[in-house]
Amino acid sequence: QGENDQGAAGPDGGYGWETYQDYFVAMSADWKRDFPNVSRYYLFQIWPNACSMGRDGNGDMLREKQRTLPRLYSNMKIISTLGIQPGGGCHYPLAGWNEFAKRMHGLLARDFYGQGGDQPLTAPNLLSVSFVDDRRRVIELEFDQPIVWQEQLASEFYFDNTNNLVASGAVQDRTLRLQLKDATSAQRITYLKESSWNPQNLLRGANGMAALTFCNVLISPPDEDPR
Repeated sequence: QGENDQGAAGPDGGYGWETYQDYFVAMSADWKRDFPNVSRYYLFQIWPNACSMGRDGNGDMLREKQRTLPRLYSNMKIISTLGIQPGGGCHYPLAGWNEFAKRMHGLLARDFYGQGGDQPLTAPNLLSVSFVDDRRRVIELEFDQPIVWQEQLASEFYFDNTNNLVASGAVQDRTLRLQLKDATSAQRITYLKESSWNPQNLLRGANGMAALTFCNVLISPPDEDPR
């Protein structure tokens, strides 16, 4: 689902993330032609530096393209490979694949058989991010479902590729507020880099599923609608 697209062997001579969405759309159009009754798509965001093929942040960008791919589809849902235990940076042991099956079961049961309630079954996904005010010391991130904060996550957030700027965080339902150590002129935010991360230190939803990573997301000023 994208491991080979992390590097510089893209089909057009560049990095795979640069054309990932375009080729996925073309591929899904072929699926629809060959299987006209297809009604839903389920995507997994790959493991950071999966199969040791990520480099120089291009794997981070590939995961960002995966995270935002559902914006192009009304019938696509995305699940994270992060948090799968036991993990497998490339391939997974049988117990890991069993966890994949459990995650898919809930979605399939609800989408195709109407079973289960309305609780979130997918990975938390970032919807918007903005400065709270002109002092640029507090950043508000809104997700599509309730999330859980732990203070050790502060080091996993990067601002224009610099981390260790977060002093503390606080969650209210779907909204995470990051208090910075000082004002910042940073324009973009990244959560979790393939070059330095800890699979035990993950932002999670209230449903226990690890949040999707995001990369170089523009931080909106406080006077703009972040959507």
